[in-house]
Amino acid sequence: MSRDRERIVELHQRDIRASTERDYATLRTLMSDDAVVLPPGGRMIRGRESIDRSFVAMAGAPVTSDVLEYAFDWHEVEICGEYAFEWGYIRGRERDRATGRETAEFHHVMRILKRQPDGAWKVHRTIWNTAASPNP
Repeated sequence: MSRDRERIVELHQRDIRASTERDYATLRTLMSDDAVVLPPGGRMIRGRESIDRSFVAMAGAPVTSDVLEYAFDWHEVEICGEYAFEWGYIRGRERDRATGRETAEFHHVMRILKRQPDGAWKVHRTIWNTAASPNP
């Protein structure tokens, strides 16, 4: 495996760990300062200040559920010079703290990554939407 691919896998592992633990400070470090986030049904989040505000808001929101699963199923990861693109699924399961009810979610996701000067990869552009279920 090339060093770039190893570093992208490291990005994925850090993303999964931080998402599972709701570690928004770490999640913020996984995004470039000039990232663009296109959430479903929401406003575009663009640039350092907007991204910082978004993560502060998520960190300050009450925790109403526990993350039981958060995983990626990448169908394609391609490196093109200083950029890489990837698309696939995000799979998740949560348990509501008040009711104990478990829910599963599947999201289509596409991301553009950007190699940083230190060789690390960060999320540079991301968009996702809800999928009915994961289909190969």
